[in-house]
Amino acid sequence: MRASALLPLAALTVCCCSQVGVEAWQPAAAPLLSRWAKDVTPDQVPEYPRPTMSRGEGSWSSLNGLWQFVSNVSDLNQPPIGKTLSEELLVPYPIESPLSGIRRTTEKGYMWMRRSFTASSCGQGQQSNAKRTLLHFEAVDWNCTVYVDGEMLGWHAGGYDAFSFDISDVLAKSKSATHELLVGVFDPTGPWAHGKQSVSAVTKPGGISYTCTSGIWQTVWQECVPETYITDIFNHPSFADKSVSVTVDVSSSLPTQSHHKDLVATMAVHVLIAVVDSDGARRTVNATGTAGTPVTIDIPDDLVRPWTPDTPSLYNITATLLAGSDTVDVVQSYFGLRTISVAKDKNGIPRPMLNGEFIFQAGTLDQGFWPDGAYVAPTDDALAYDIQAHKQMGFNMVRKHVKVEPRRWYYHTDRLGLLVWQDMPSAGNRDDMHREQFSLELTRLIMGRRNHPSIIQWETFNEGWGQASEDFTNSMVQLVQKLDPHRLVNDASGGHCTGGPAWTGGCYGNVTDLHHYSAPAAPKVDTTHNRPALLGEFGGILSIVDEHQWAKGHCHAYTLNMDGQHLADLYTSYMKTIAQLRDTPGLCASVYTQITDVETECNGMMSYDRVMKANASAIKAANDLATKMTLLR
Repeated sequence: MRASALLPLAALTVCCCSQVGVEAWQPAAAPLLSRWAKDVTPDQVPEYPRPTMSRGEGSWSSLNGLWQFVSNVSDLNQPPIGKTLSEELLVPYPIESPLSGIRRTTEKGYMWMRRSFTASSCGQGQQSNAKRTLLHFEAVDWNCTVYVDGEMLGWHAGGYDAFSFDISDVLAKSKSATHELLVGVFDPTGPWAHGKQSVSAVTKPGGISYTCTSGIWQTVWQECVPETYITDIFNHPSFADKSVSVTVDVSSSLPTQSHHKDLVATMAVHVLIAVVDSDGARRTVNATGTAGTPVTIDIPDDLVRPWTPDTPSLYNITATLLAGSDTVDVVQSYFGLRTISVAKDKNGIPRPMLNGEFIFQAGTLDQGFWPDGAYVAPTDDALAYDIQAHKQMGFNMVRKHVKVEPRRWYYHTDRLGLLVWQDMPSAGNRDDMHREQFSLELTRLIMGRRNHPSIIQWETFNEGWGQASEDFTNSMVQLVQKLDPHRLVNDASGGHCTGGPAWTGGCYGNVTDLHHYSAPAAPKVDTTHNRPALLGEFGGILSIVDEHQWAKGHCHAYTLNMDGQHLADLYTSYMKTIAQLRDTPGLCASVYTQITDVETECNGMMSYDRVMKANASAIKAANDLATKMTLLR
């Protein structure tokens, strides 16, 4: 896609520079690091950043690593093209994090990031028809402008979504094999969508907002594609219908005459899905259709493998773009066969259904912060560990709280089997301009993460933050339901409705949602509107682990401090109550605050650097009280 944004700022980005010496980098001093920090090096190669659409080995290369950096600027009106910048920064770690090597904020929110790079060898070897080069940014917070070889490519506003540029023509103008990439960033950390980021937390941690993230904070990479290529692949699986619908979108850099447009519009797409059984046998089924229109594949009964937290079976997708009998482009993807719905049980209580069955969802609030990387996990193993820890403790769901993770995080929840409630990062939404930008970024969130089977529910607002008005809340719910009618929508987790109790959402969406600390409770069951009752936040048990604190002596939570054994005992008593609330009045899910400590908020099941506080088996046994037992009535 072309970079776009609501608010154009004056010259915002440029990129160019020689990559600095690897031996010069080291993490900035910090009060705490996780055990994965030692594995971080400037020359490490990241895992492929877009698991839901790949072209295989040799089609991409990373531009992470050491970049030049400067932040003592008052604006971005004079891009430092061809100039050496004064500091070095390890991308993709945000400048406020220890792993960036910087760990500070900017004075006015402006910064430049610069490096040199060698273009991918597109059009050679197995990629002989891949002659175009795309430059991808997985996320830059917040507003950035990008230059290659002194030429401005465009700009982008929004800190959580990916964007890209076709840089082929710019590269072709240069006689050098080495090119300059320059990125200018302005990040005010609000009032735009920013979740729980705080500038002041960098030097004065405290409260429930944490170290902010500025600039590049996800992978930068380049990719070789054909002149006419697949830009996106969208799948809609249905366990109820035993089918999957796959839509393949196509773009072309060929001349824009009408006959070329007609050619692209009528190009054939061959879609093959495959499942590998436990004995290693590969079973396939396929269909052919037209680019840009859904291709529906019926799945034979003997190939049906439902996706659930206990059995997270994934099908592989191979989509081939054809011009007559010639292969133009091929991409790989995957999907999980599952259906999300709401139905009443035998007692008339509305329940969320996964593949037609009610599964009580026991999850945690996951804010996605790290002591070493702020918004960024130090390594992919670290990123996956939090999900593995959920599974180890018997949780089957996670609420990703006012943050959007890198695409690989959702790949891990897909393959490991963890249901996801995805929050939209909160924003001020104080006027029409800000509300329009919020709507744009919410749209990008849905479109960018909709292929992941683990995501079953979207959360538009949290506790009334940025709701602005009931009309605005309702309009955002309708937007999400239009973009994705196949998942549930929570209008406001613990939010506000006129005439309703405080801290209870459920005016316009598919569920009602209560926040209640510390002991659990249940919202009123809404049988009239068929809305399942959810406990969107509870718990927050204080448990301080010595030598694993971000700021010693400043921990806070919702209870008195207790050791790991007492944490497990109290949590078990809470889950006994939740099991009773599941049966009467009909609670359907619970979200414990939270999976890890975050800076001075010390109420995690693990410390901030991911040390387990209580016995994982004891926490699992407590969760099993609600998730594994049948209804009492």
